[in-house]
Amino acid sequence: MSDNIIRYVVSIVSVMAVVAGFAVTVGTGAAGAASQTKSWTSGKTKFTRTISNVNPGVNSRVTVQITIEKKFGSSAEYIYEITDRTPTCWSLLSSKVDGHPYQSVGRGPGGYGDTPGAAKLAAGIFDWPIRPIISPKSIMFEFTYNVWSNCEQGVPFETGMSYKGSHGTSNFKTKGPVVTIGKVPTTTEFGDVPAEVHLGQSVPLTATVTGGAKGDTVEFYDGATKIGTAALDKKGVAAFEWTPDTAGEHTLSAKYLATSRVAGSQSGVQTVPVPVPDAETTTVLTGPSSVQAGAEVSFEAQISPTPEGGIVQFRDGDTDLGIPVPVVEGGKVSITRTFDSAGTHDITAVYGGAPGYVGSTSEALTVTVTLDDDDGDDDGGTDEPVGTGSASNTFGS
Repeated sequence: MSDNIIRYVVSIVSVMAVVAGFAVTVGTGAAGAASQTKSWTSGKTKFTRTISNVNPGVNSRVTVQITIEKKFGSSAEYIYEITDRTPTCWSLLSSKVDGHPYQSVGRGPGGYGDTPGAAKLAAGIFDWPIRPIISPKSIMFEFTYNVWSNCEQGVPFETGMSYKGSHGTSNFKTKGPVVTIGKVPTTTEFGDVPAEVHLGQSVPLTATVTGGAKGDTVEFYDGATKIGTAALDKKGVAAFEWTPDTAGEHTLSAKYLATSRVAGSQSGVQTVPVPVPDAETTTVLTGPSSVQAGAEVSFEAQISPTPEGGIVQFRDGDTDLGIPVPVVEGGKVSITRTFDSAGTHDITAVYGGAPGYVGSTSEALTVTVTLDDDDGDDDGGTDEPVGTGSASNTFGS
């Protein structure tokens, strides 16, 4: 047996071993790897092209195997040159022929070679024979690539091959399989919301995206309702001012929108309670506008709407008139007072508020106090009380 025949026998045995090994390894590759094979026939020549992962992520490795086989009845052929066609952003790391390392002449290790998107192997005119009867009946070429981050993600790309041989040139540039670069994963984290959120008050919301780029879009949601959008800054943070217009619990989240390069992502939900606002109140003070010194006079304050609890402090200018008086049923409260000397007094009633109710202060009621006339005529207070009121002033204002 000649040395050439022995070499061919060894080669075909190596091919069978490599094919068997490849069939095992592609099934146990990285999580999410999807191997795919395309076969076709041209004349009496069969082509089989297998890609170890047709949905690779960036910075991952992909192996392409091409087997050319002669069927019975065909004539022998010598392969001079073979070109594997893949995305230009795939960089060739290594190549093999029948399981043995082989130096490429295009897109070699560390570069793209002379033809972007085409890794090429070449040999002498008698180095790669394929015969229909005696060995070798087939030959297998293998290319291993790295998928770089400059690849466009999510876009299908038709791959294929072409070759030159003693029978001429054959082009199968789009025979497949089709590959789609998986998008870079991202994460979105919703920022903490202030502890106190009130109806009608502007609230700052933030979302931090890992894997995004400046200018990318983030949408903010309250439940299923989109409440606004914002762009990422150079630190990967999007900020939005939200003003709640309804009370109750709000489920806030952020959604980063996918781009041609990276995948979208959704944050967790943050539940934010917005309390029902306290009711505004009005305090109206009634009493006489003039009284005689030494005469007992009554002042009454009416709080509206009727609150549940609270106290009222009556005041003469800046001086408290006695101690605070609890609000009774119906929102009313009253005091009696005796003035000892002539003069004018500005009387007010200050409601201090209660849970669910805002405090308020009445308008001042001016009371004139006079002394008894020497002739005994009564210049006492008026028969009709005068009322004053002021809406929703804060206690002590």
